Amino acid sequence: MIQRIQSLYLFVVAVACTLLFFFPMIDYIDPGKGTYKLFATGMKSYSDLPGLLFFWETLPLLVLVIASLVMALITIFLYKKRRIQFQLVNINVLINVLLIALVFLLYSRIFENRLQIPSNYQFGMYIPLISLVFLILASRSIRKDDSLVKSSDRLR
Repeated sequence: MIQRIQSLYLFVVAVACTLLFFFPMIDYIDPGKGTYKLFATGMKSYSDLPGLLFFWETLPLLVLVIASLVMALITIFLYKKRRIQFQLVNINVLINVLLIALVFLLYSRIFENRLQIPSNYQFGMYIPLISLVFLILASRSIRKDDSLVKSSDRLR
């Protein structure tokens, strides 16, 4: 049923992935060079060069965020197929780990070196971590439900 606890966890993951489109992950602020913010949709400049910068370089970030969002929403409605739901949640955990590694290890260093501006982590940087925690909770709940159903089948 949709009102199970793992559905709530997966809904929180979907909301968290949606928030990545509105909150910046990293700020690069320099009075001389301008201000740049890394969103899930790309790097935005708030200086002399308005608009979206580095879109093609940040495309993997956008793809991972959308994949995580769509997978979380699809997984909510697979409540009758616990095994498939469990596998999709585990794949989503992998996607979120890749997303975290991409942002923390790769993008923060690449743009810091290219722009020659120190990076400041923002709230959006920690949203994938929150999403990962809720995915792990959902995985545990699905496994618990599956073992409960198996034990009740044995009693019949």
